Amino acid sequence: MTAVDFLRHGETDAPEALLGRTDAPLAPSGRDAVARQIQGRAWAAIVASPLARARASAEIAADGRMIETDADWREIDFGDWDGRPRREIAGDVLLGAFYADPDANPPPNGEAMRAVRRRVASALERLAARGDGPVLVVAHGGSIRMALSVLLGIPLERLWAIRIACATLIRVELGADPAQGLWGEIVEIVQPPPAGGQR
Repeated sequence: MTAVDFLRHGETDAPEALLGRTDAPLAPSGRDAVARQIQGRAWAAIVASPLARARASAEIAADGRMIETDADWREIDFGDWDGRPRREIAGDVLLGAFYADPDANPPPNGEAMRAVRRRVASALERLAARGDGPVLVVAHGGSIRMALSVLLGIPLERLWAIRIACATLIRVELGADPAQGLWGEIVEIVQPPPAGGQR
């Protein structure tokens, strides 16, 4: 078994946009939230999506240590919706269909969920084979949800019920069984406190 902390990157300076492959820098509030979430924690290794918002969040946690970059943890490519303000696409019937059944209704001109599942499962297999831990994986809401779907056997559309705000930290224990494949269990979910530290 390997302990893995999934950390969603901090809030960006484009909080109203649907960010997939479109990149945006971290906002100061995002940096602060990440710093609070990682305080007092240590990892044997840090792995990050190559997108700038995830890399910048990982650098806060790394404090000068090496970061491993893994492209399989990048966010879903939202195609025609990518980078657009959520309010612009909120009424799109295709968006509603995507949330209801992502496998059958991928983003227009975007990435199919089977492709996302395949790359995230490969990344999880590499984590399970490491033998060290805990490992911090700094990624995105979509790739973290897909990881939970793979490990826990929960349909992706049911995972919208789990709040994974920016700077959310989710610890899982994961393993790989020769007969059963990848498996995992959630050990801890730490949501970031609201600005100002109030809950």
